Amino acid sequence: MTLLDPVPTRFESGHTYAVGFWVLQHGTHPFEGELEPVGLRLTRADGRSVTFPGTPLPEAGHYATSVAVPRGEWKVEALQGWFPPYEVGVLKVPGDLRVAPVPAQMVSGRRTEERWGAIRPPEVEPGEVPVYVPAPAAALDRVAAPAKSPAPGAQAQGTTPPVTDATTGDSTAGEDGTADTNGTAADAGSASVAGGRSAAPEAGVPAYALLIAAVAGAGLAVAALRLAARRRRQEPDPPTDPSADTLAFP
Repeated sequence: MTLLDPVPTRFESGHTYAVGFWVLQHGTHPFEGELEPVGLRLTRADGRSVTFPGTPLPEAGHYATSVAVPRGEWKVEALQGWFPPYEVGVLKVPGDLRVAPVPAQMVSGRRTEERWGAIRPPEVEPGEVPVYVPAPAAALDRVAAPAKSPAPGAQAQGTTPPVTDATTGDSTAGEDGTADTNGTAADAGSASVAGGRSAAPEAGVPAYALLIAAVAGAGLAVAALRLAARRRRQEPDPPTDPSADTLAFP
């Protein structure tokens, strides 16, 4: 029999969906051997049929395929190698997949928990729709990804980056990694802005403040030059010395 992994709640024509499924003997264990072909076959009332081959996944008896189904109501069957096709349910596009209850004669024996880890097929009971049961915590711990060490010079994970005061350029952070918004300088000579933007190299002075000061200084210098020129134009010419224009001949 074939049991599906959780599927989308709705299927639309023209969209692609990934579907996982398990091919299990009696719904309890994988077949010991090769199964070809494996996949999902959909048949519409007008006789049109489409087949989506399955690709083996790392777990025994576990497969996956991608489906794109035209509009209509489709009977969904699973191809199980030399075993007879298994009727999975009815898919309506647009709409959902209605999974058929498991025939009582198809279920036999008990599943052993040692066989399955965190990735496992759904539980089956005769006459009921397969349901998923959460994996035990021990199985989840075995597949948990190890925490990655931060790169050299990178900020420790879980801490809040320093916050730079917009007016003073002071950067602060508490001992517990939380930002201090009181404006107290933690390191006035190496303040940094969250997001990787560096402050001005001078102690606690943002770059834009230096630019504003430079523009203001240039403006003041131009104004001083203009004022000096205006004063020179307004001052009267000094009196002339009549004797300076007199020429004496021997």
